[in-house]
Amino acid sequence: MLFFRMLLLSIAAAVTPVGAHPNHQLDLTYTTPGVAWSPDALPLGNGYFGTLVLGGVAEDRLRLTDPALRDRDGVLQPLGDLVIRTGHDPQAARTFLRRLDLQTASVEISYRDGRIRHRREYFSSYPDRVTVGRLRAIRKKSLHLSIAWSDPRAGSDRTAHVAYLADKRRLVVTGGLGPGGSRFRSEIEFRLKGGEISGDGDGVEILGADEVTLLLSVEDPTGKETSFLDRLEHDDAIALYQRHLPSYQEPFHSMYLTLEGGAKTQFATPKRRQLYGEKPEEDPGFEELVFQYGRYLLLASSREASPTSAHARGIWWYPPSVEHEFLNNGPEDRHPGLVGLVHGGAAPSQLPVRAAEAKGGFTLPDLGPWRDSGNAATDGVVRLLESAQEGQGNAAYAQLRVLLQNQVGDDLLVVDDNLAVNMALVRGMTDLFAHETPDGVLRWETSLPEAWPDGSVVGLRTPSYELAYVWQGGRFLEGYLTRLDDGECLLMSQVPLVLDQPGSETVRQLEPDQSGLVRFPMAGEETWRLRAVEEE
Repeated sequence: MLFFRMLLLSIAAAVTPVGAHPNHQLDLTYTTPGVAWSPDALPLGNGYFGTLVLGGVAEDRLRLTDPALRDRDGVLQPLGDLVIRTGHDPQAARTFLRRLDLQTASVEISYRDGRIRHRREYFSSYPDRVTVGRLRAIRKKSLHLSIAWSDPRAGSDRTAHVAYLADKRRLVVTGGLGPGGSRFRSEIEFRLKGGEISGDGDGVEILGADEVTLLLSVEDPTGKETSFLDRLEHDDAIALYQRHLPSYQEPFHSMYLTLEGGAKTQFATPKRRQLYGEKPEEDPGFEELVFQYGRYLLLASSREASPTSAHARGIWWYPPSVEHEFLNNGPEDRHPGLVGLVHGGAAPSQLPVRAAEAKGGFTLPDLGPWRDSGNAATDGVVRLLESAQEGQGNAAYAQLRVLLQNQVGDDLLVVDDNLAVNMALVRGMTDLFAHETPDGVLRWETSLPEAWPDGSVVGLRTPSYELAYVWQGGRFLEGYLTRLDDGECLLMSQVPLVLDQPGSETVRQLEPDQSGLVRFPMAGEETWRLRAVEEE
């Protein structure tokens, strides 16, 4: 109870959390090097371009995807791979760790090579439009790296030219996708503390460095615009990170979900997924993690200034799916329902995307294109969404559990890397906590599944409200409600409610009518506390 009270007091004080999650650890961890793009790559994104990080010992690979880079048929293509070779022996490495931290939107690779601990960190910055790598070791002059550009789709219709600019310590990659396709330009800058660097059209060699910072950008293909890297010539990795962190954490931490009952965070993600498959009731924190991962993927894919919308695979390029054509990020008009499902009903506190706050944008789109896809994961999330919208909490949760037990891999992405399902899961789960019907009735806590008897949510938003509340024993306990504009509040409630404002003498007791509705007027931007009437 003390945790719940403290949480609600923080809401009343209108404090936006910026630090760690108040209850459960939110990261994906692995103790083996990455081998294949699927399922080992960890996604980073700044809303402008995506970066898949395939972290290992002998090498790291960073795959860049520009959502605007498409062939003559409008199909998304990868920009290219940056290959960072270390010369380290994977068999000799000790205490290896790969980790994606959802609270900082950063990837870490660390291990011990002999007596030297190596650590490489990557993040994608929205304000500076770059992906940043910081490569370090505990012993000075111990970084010896060979870094080269690789084209994963090299062919007769695709050209790429790599040049090294010695004065800027920068690789410049230019090329195109043949007749009718897009052109591209990427720049990679190397900033050293100690050591020496040399380069040519094939890449660079770094010897004896204490620390190396990489800056990767996607530039104007014509070369007429000022390079993003030129604008950052006076900023080191720490300064870039200090700008990145609040720009990410402000929207990400605007919404918290806590499902009481335990979280097996002591296990690496593959083991944790396995244990959840066997006994899901022992790790509701896993469901919480997948929920926040979906929010992370959409936030990484689409921000306010993003040039394009998120697609079936976000803004990342995985090898094409032979079985499911709609996963290949073709033109939007091929599968309008897919994009609509991700973006429909999104609010900044839930799914930060380029979607209008208009009330009409919160309804579910046509689910037909998903239901007809022939994919078990997409069919499952459609059923989850429909059950959640209908207020059938237990049925929706049953679909969620089946999806997480059977359709999620060790990377916590659904089969075939269908990232849109991960994003849509957020929409379905959110509708269980709070859903506003087309006629303006707010349903909260009335659709919670029995599998979630205790928990709390902060930062939920519907077309007319923003709310936070705690439930216990499957029933509403206490919460705060803000109406976004003037009007009558229509709330579904299982119990009588007490309405007040902390510090005010105004207290009202509200009894649900025969249909379970509680009605009262409320001014826009006004916040009231709601408490369940305690049974005598």
